[in-house]
Amino acid sequence: MVNEYFEFIKYAGTLEYYLYELANFSFLGLFLLFTYRLHYINSTSLFVWLGIFFTPLFFNYLLIDPRLWGDQFQYAAEVMSLKSSGISIDTIRNSALGYELDEKIFWGAFHPITFSVKILGLAPLPNYMTITSLAFANKLFLFITFLWFKRFFKDENKVLLLFLIPSIILYSSLALRDTLIIIISLFFIINLIRGNYIVSLVLLYPLFILKIQMFLVFSLYFIAKLLFQAHKYKTMFLIFLLAILFGGFILEEELLALLNMYRMGFAAEDFNVGDGGRGYAAWALYGEDLGLSLQLQSFPEAILTSLLRLPEFLLLPMPWNWSNIFYPIQTLESFALLYLFYKISIQGKLFYNQEFILFVFILLVGMSMYALVMANEGTFVRYRFTLFYPCLLAAYYLANHSKRNLKLN
Repeated sequence: MVNEYFEFIKYAGTLEYYLYELANFSFLGLFLLFTYRLHYINSTSLFVWLGIFFTPLFFNYLLIDPRLWGDQFQYAAEVMSLKSSGISIDTIRNSALGYELDEKIFWGAFHPITFSVKILGLAPLPNYMTITSLAFANKLFLFITFLWFKRFFKDENKVLLLFLIPSIILYSSLALRDTLIIIISLFFIINLIRGNYIVSLVLLYPLFILKIQMFLVFSLYFIAKLLFQAHKYKTMFLIFLLAILFGGFILEEELLALLNMYRMGFAAEDFNVGDGGRGYAAWALYGEDLGLSLQLQSFPEAILTSLLRLPEFLLLPMPWNWSNIFYPIQTLESFALLYLFYKISIQGKLFYNQEFILFVFILLVGMSMYALVMANEGTFVRYRFTLFYPCLLAAYYLANHSKRNLKLN
């Protein structure tokens, strides 16, 4: 069921809101019970996932103001518009991707928001009435990912613990695309590790639409494995490193233009001059000096700057920037996740594994890229998690599978 005359505030906290979303929760609960009866999950997973499925009702409106993640409203409005009228909302149709095209033509398939909600809209939920509906769709896809991922391990409860990390519970409880990016990234990495290059190549396409940064990082990983065989031979790994450096110097001008654009774009988005305003408008009036200071002048400077900013990025959000209840939790989580990654690596003796060495290098490249352009802490905590979390699960997979060329069941 779709509300053809969807309004953002109309159902907020009302009886209708809980009726609509409790119906979605009930559907997920029945699906969960069905998988339990078929012995796909154990009793522990049954009760834990029942709690995870309930969190969308707990977060939006009840615990937090959904405007804290204001993009949720655009995702919700888009799925309502597509399901009721078949066309995108005005803010998407009038964007740079499609303002010249006939609005009757569904051009928006290549817009990241439209692409996201078309996937999330495939979830067979009873109602798509509020922003929380898309959160329940996220939960369904995350649970299906859990069912797929746990097949590779004997101990289901240990895998379950990896899906209880606070940030994955939080972000999958929101109407955003982060959960989709994490899921597709995990499928990409595991298939690439297992040597399923065609599947991995196909999965690069949705990453290109959803998150161009993730596409670039994982494309580098794909090339390193397929063309350089850097996951097998140390010599080829060194040649791969030299090729990256050589390519960086050859394309220095283009790379610097792209990096400087992102550095200034994120800085402008987060720019605040008090009474002078904030955001792009304030940046246009007062941001010239800061913009000049952010300009990178050479490829070596970009590498050095990213490495210097990397430790801070890995530990975001810093205590002096805490501005809401989630920041202290996320700071503790940052330390915990790094420690967990280290423990998994040690216990699995991964530091002697050439596949893992390449894998960690790609992860550090991605983290360094984000560190180089980071501005708003809240935004980049999300960006960091969407990259780090699937890599954490992949490290756990590597720690439990010594053979490189296992085939999917």
